[in-house]
Amino acid sequence: MESLGQIVSWFFDLNHTNYARWIPIHLRDMVTLAEKHPAIHQEFISGKFTVNKTGRNFSNIALDHAHEQNNACVKGDGGAVGLTQNVTALQRWMVAGPEMARLINEFQESMKKNERVSDFRHHEQCHSMQLTFFDQVKALTNVIEEMGNPFFEESDELLVLDTRDIADPLVVEAMYVLKKTGQVQYNTFITERLVQQTKPINDPIKRNNFPLFSRPPVREKSKSKQQLLSLKNDCSLFSSLYISCQRRDGDLDNFFKHENQACPPSLSSMGKLRLRTKSDIVSCLENLIDIDEVSNPKVDAVILDGAAIVNMLRPDTADTFSEYASKIFLPYITKQLQGVQRLDVVWDEYVQSSLKAYTRSTRGKGCRRRVESSNTVPKNWLEFLRNEDNKRELFSFLSLKTASLSTESTQIIVTHHQDVLCTSPRMTTSLAPCTQEEADTRMFLHVSDAVNHGHSKVMIRTVDSDVLVLAIAAVQQLIVDELWIAFSSGKSFRYLPAHEIAHALGPEKCIALPFMHAFSGCDTVSCFAGRGKKTIWNTWNLFDEVTTAFCALATNPDPDSICEQLQLLETLCGGSL
Repeated sequence: MESLGQIVSWFFDLNHTNYARWIPIHLRDMVTLAEKHPAIHQEFISGKFTVNKTGRNFSNIALDHAHEQNNACVKGDGGAVGLTQNVTALQRWMVAGPEMARLINEFQESMKKNERVSDFRHHEQCHSMQLTFFDQVKALTNVIEEMGNPFFEESDELLVLDTRDIADPLVVEAMYVLKKTGQVQYNTFITERLVQQTKPINDPIKRNNFPLFSRPPVREKSKSKQQLLSLKNDCSLFSSLYISCQRRDGDLDNFFKHENQACPPSLSSMGKLRLRTKSDIVSCLENLIDIDEVSNPKVDAVILDGAAIVNMLRPDTADTFSEYASKIFLPYITKQLQGVQRLDVVWDEYVQSSLKAYTRSTRGKGCRRRVESSNTVPKNWLEFLRNEDNKRELFSFLSLKTASLSTESTQIIVTHHQDVLCTSPRMTTSLAPCTQEEADTRMFLHVSDAVNHGHSKVMIRTVDSDVLVLAIAAVQQLIVDELWIAFSSGKSFRYLPAHEIAHALGPEKCIALPFMHAFSGCDTVSCFAGRGKKTIWNTWNLFDEVTTAFCALATNPDPDSICEQLQLLETLCGGSL
């Protein structure tokens, strides 16, 4: 009873309402049993609260358990399904069922031949159980030797012992208040329903909403529900507008000159950024030139987007992070060294209060797992990479592994937070410390450094259209002979000559391209309703005057002329009709 009293508060914490309602009543009955029913209490004290059906040692079962087993014998194979609907059949079954079960059981016992001598040992004392136990202990010992003793963990974080998954901070905060909250609810239940009796026992019990390990993430409202809510708000707005126009003179043109909703529908979708497929810009840029299929252009230096590589390289055959580095990631890096003089691996940085926070939140949040050599690799790799702390530790781990590679003629430079690591000694003042958050922009710092060190042909490996846009805009400033983009993955993988596209686009439009790309919608900027990349691109080609505005706003916005430039942008969007 003492043990049950210790865990009863957890039934309130974890929303097990049936147990939370009736276990306190059971505890109260058992506590008052000696006073109200002394004879039954004495039988309990003498040990008559279990049943031994086999005679084996330590094999007693509770009375209710034995009762359920007898019910199963009485019900038979068909059970009691359908009998409750017929009173006569139910009464006949209640009288004849137990007797039929007894007769069948006696017949089965009488048909047994060569009955073995009764064995009164506990089932765990058998030889087969001892062998199984020995194998399980041996397997546990091997796991501890391989992964390390989890009880030697000195971290202050709350984690799962076998997988090393780290609990979310909200879960940790809930653990501190969980016991106290359940105890308060338990005491309140006892006081209100059993002592003071101000509430009936069957009254609803307030449910908790603590974040726990296995609780699924909260789902957002479906798009159809959000659209329905938006339509209701519009109907309410126009109803109010109609009523006000009946009582006073209203100027609708003047009304619609002002914002009448919390979020402008032209730039937002249900109160969030209106996003479109930003990669549509790639096909627009490819159409500027005749791209011949190139199997593998010859370059002097290769710049890798580390995060993109990790997303592509799944840990199919790797069990631990150490195996992932040695069997999958490092072999890929070694393969990229062929035929080049320099290889750079650039990682993203994840900082607090980032402009990219919203974009990352839309991808979901994976379970936190510590990245160590002996820790197992998660089965869901993409979900693991949705957690910024996971990626931060993984990128740091792979950086150190990459920098430890032994190379003869090829130099490897890999970013490590704000610093860089090199396989051969060299000056790194032009590369570090670097405060660039995104690898998209930091890679061009490495391209510039490679060009300054005599590498005239450079290739960037990425899957992001933003990098292609920046590469086209930066070709003239970098003064590089050839700048290739190894773009996308799988069947859509191809080599794009950024230097040729920049030549076809022209110097002025190359400067204007990044602003046009951001203005028409990107990760942190909402696009216009009904205006995609291709629509604005086609309008831009017919409306060259806006190029000057793009260039001015991209390089050095002038407060005196910004109104005139905004009028050109308004004409651009209006002309997209």
